[in-house]
Amino acid sequence: MKLFTISFITLAITLFVSCSDDQENTVSLEDITHTSDKFDHIDDKKETVEIKDEKPKKGYFLTAFDSIYKDASWFMLDSLLFPDRFGPSKMEKWYLLNQKDSIVALHYEFKDSLRTKNAFFNWIDCYGPTCTSYQVGSQFKKQSRNSLFLIGANQLVYLESKSPIAADKLVGILNEKKKDQNWIYVLEIPGKKKTRWSTIKEGEINELKKTQD
Repeated sequence: MKLFTISFITLAITLFVSCSDDQENTVSLEDITHTSDKFDHIDDKKETVEIKDEKPKKGYFLTAFDSIYKDASWFMLDSLLFPDRFGPSKMEKWYLLNQKDSIVALHYEFKDSLRTKNAFFNWIDCYGPTCTSYQVGSQFKKQSRNSLFLIGANQLVYLESKSPIAADKLVGILNEKKKDQNWIYVLEIPGKKKTRWSTIKEGEINELKKTQD
């Protein structure tokens, strides 16, 4: 349990503003992220209330985040996000917050690779608040936050953070068996830097060629 100001409660509520483009209410990640900057000028003298940390006892991200984001508070996202539309068999959706950063962590499992790729390709075909279309190898528009996609045979992982994301370290923690580390695409979108596309087969990383947008 941690103490946060009432200002946090107000901001947390306003994060989940729904948008609709196919008569299905879906929360944009833009509504969820960019929050850590908003707490810089909170008055510590304001009334405080308790916010329950919802950290799970087990889960896909638990081992990795206990190593990387030790002091973060966990909050479950129960709003509908874009990949939810593609029929995942399992999913975890988390929002983590500490004094320096805010992290969005999504993990989806699908029945087969076709569903997984369909979810990913549709996502990047209308990516971000401006619905910009990207292809494999594209350079994404520079942004303030850092993003990481991991696309496997039947799973899709998405992370977004204010701080740089150490993709190599994270992949190694998510699966310590190097030969079991297989990702069709690893898409790193560093804040204000060039996009990096790669693939991982049996633990070996190979960078993909860039395409012209």
